[in-house]
Amino acid sequence: MLQINRTNHVRINAKVLDSTDQKLKQYVQFAAGQLDTEITNDDVIEYALNLLFDRDSAFKSWLKRKA
Repeated sequence: MLQINRTNHVRINAKVLDSTDQKLKQYVQFAAGQLDTEITNDDVIEYALNLLFDRDSAFKSWLKRKA
């Protein structure tokens, strides 16, 4: 489940498909109801990207080689 940790952020500009935007809006509503707190698009995108980074073994291997 989504966990919110608010720290310093940078602004990015990204384009997504209309269908992805609709799912994002639905997930924001779902998560806000589940957690009984305000959730933003930014919160969900941050969580989703970190989940991707954590689960992509090829990316993690690449990071280790790069360090």
